[in-house]
Amino acid sequence: MGRLYDAVEEIDRVCQARGLDSIKVKGEISMKAGFFLAIVFPHTPDDADKLDKLRGAARDVLGVSLSV
Repeated sequence: MGRLYDAVEEIDRVCQARGLDSIKVKGEISMKAGFFLAIVFPHTPDDADKLDKLRGAARDVLGVSLSV
């Protein structure tokens, strides 16, 4: 458990490093992934399908491959 949360944290780190508005970026990623990143918590059960969608959305919006 926790890989989804780790991915969201990684997105936050990328936004901070690039000086991006993380709320706006996570909103865009949420729209592409099909679920709200704001509801992912450390105890959120992992879901392989959601993680794949999140990886693809992060790649589309930020141009990065998540390490999770």
